[in-house]
Amino acid sequence: MVLSPAERSYIYDSLKSPDVARTDSRKYNQFRPLKATCYFLPNSNGSSRIFKADSLECITSVKANVIKTKDLSQLINVEVDIQGQRDDSPLCQDLSTFLTKSLIDSFDVKTLQLTDKFYYQLFIDIVILSIPADFQNSSYTLYSLISLTSMGTYLALKTTRLPLLTSSTNDKEIEEEPSFSDDWESSTYLISKESNFKPTLLFIVGVVGNNVIIDPSMEEEEVLEHGFCIGFNNNKIVPPVQSVMLSTVDGKAFSQSTLFKAMDMVKEIGAPVVEALDAIADQEFDEFDSAF
Repeated sequence: MVLSPAERSYIYDSLKSPDVARTDSRKYNQFRPLKATCYFLPNSNGSSRIFKADSLECITSVKANVIKTKDLSQLINVEVDIQGQRDDSPLCQDLSTFLTKSLIDSFDVKTLQLTDKFYYQLFIDIVILSIPADFQNSSYTLYSLISLTSMGTYLALKTTRLPLLTSSTNDKEIEEEPSFSDDWESSTYLISKESNFKPTLLFIVGVVGNNVIIDPSMEEEEVLEHGFCIGFNNNKIVPPVQSVMLSTVDGKAFSQSTLFKAMDMVKEIGAPVVEALDAIADQEFDEFDSAF
């Protein structure tokens, strides 16, 4: 999307003013409406489907395998497929790498442990659909997709169910692979409700002057001076915390106070977002549609 000079000036001044005025009337810390569903892919251990107001749609599937290693770099595999992009395109590869690293940096390996020697290996497949033509041609598509795919991955992992282990967990001197129950009713969640572990969520924050805004729209991204990608986990800011170039214009330097302001905003909204996602993940299998 290319804005005229007058449009750019108006949007920039509106976002930079003390009373932030956004193009779609949202508050500075307000997401665009999202709608999500879970449990709809019968051949996956976990799945989610999340929709954004600008028609973006993200489908995430989690499948589990058994492997004899505890190396997290081998236990978590993320692949992203984007409509209109080749599988080996830089956009798909960069997004896959970004999400994989954020999960590996925060994942509790004990969650994946089956026995003394065997672990679950997760294959997380993400498909992004309904991308507007202007969006595909933009230079900031990668960062615009991060929050959406992060939330979709969170929901898919939270709803991942695994068969009940029937063999012994003590297999230090046994060579046979683990065995599982055929009864799916006895399956358990990868992340139990009692667990303190939660997957990391990634938030994109835009910067204009001394103001910060969450989930910038395409029009807003055209006038942003800078941006941050900030991780949130268990009510804390976690890696990655890095600057990102969201705008098509030259970025400007940001102050330390602006970074702290962005981190404080993520702390403020992170908990309500996690609560909303958990509420969706906790619904019964037949309660598909939810919005937050």
